[in-house]
Amino acid sequence: MSDVIRQSTVAGELTLPELLKRVAYAEVPARFYAVLQVCAPFAVQFWVWGWHRTAGWLGVASVFGLWALAQQRMTGYSDDGAPQPPASSGRRLWRFIRGAAAAVATSGAAILALEALLRIMQGVVKCAGCAG
Repeated sequence: MSDVIRQSTVAGELTLPELLKRVAYAEVPARFYAVLQVCAPFAVQFWVWGWHRTAGWLGVASVFGLWALAQQRMTGYSDDGAPQPPASSGRRLWRFIRGAAAAVATSGAAILALEALLRIMQGVVKCAGCAG
C-alpha cells in the first residue's frame, strides 16, 4: 500500500494545471484580441504617414490578434477563463479564418524580418564588389 494520501481539491480552488490551461486558452487570446483592436488603426495611420515598415509590423500583430480570436472561438474558452462549448455553427468558417490569418501573419513577419536582415547586411557590407 502506498503511504501517500490524496486530498481532494475544494470546489472552486484553482489548481496549477487549470490555471495554465486558463492562461493558454482564454487570457492570451483575449490579450491578442485587444492588440487587434489597437494595432489595426495605428497600422493605417503609420501607413498614411509613410512609415511602411512600422505599419507592416502593426499589421502583422493585428492579424495575429485575429488568429487568436479564431483560436479562442474554436477551443471554446471565454475571456474569463470559463470553458464554453466550442462554436458548432460556422466551425468551418472559423477554421478558415484561423488558417488564413496564420498564413498572412507568418508570411508578413517573414517578409519584414528578411527585409530588416537585408538592411542590416547592407550596412555591414557597403560595397560587395570592393575588396578593400
